Amino acid sequence: MGILFLTTDLLFASRVAGAAVRAGMTIRTVGSAVALSEQVAAAEAPPFVLLDLNVPGLDPRQLVPDLRAAASPPRAIVAYGPHVHEDRLAAATAAGCDEVLTRGQFNARMDEVLAKWRATSNE
Repeated sequence: MGILFLTTDLLFASRVAGAAVRAGMTIRTVGSAVALSEQVAAAEAPPFVLLDLNVPGLDPRQLVPDLRAAASPPRAIVAYGPHVHEDRLAAATAAGCDEVLTRGQFNARMDEVLAKWRATSNE
């Protein structure tokens, strides 16, 4: 299963890439919602989408429904963001993300989260 990861934090992206490899997943990082939507549309198989809610201008209330409406919608959409941005976390939950975590939660449980969603995709 492939991960499409929307982030502009390239340092953290390298940590996530390491976790993806450990989970047996491939990963492609994109820096904008437009690029993510294009990648989802071009995906051969439904991807797993990981959203960094700290990406400037990201509106999960618009992006998540758009991704779900794609011809090959994501198997799962997981979002994370700073714990102080409660409104962004709530917006991601309301938009229909399968899981929403604070950045600290995701950082602490990254391997577990990716392994869980990989296992779910194999059921």
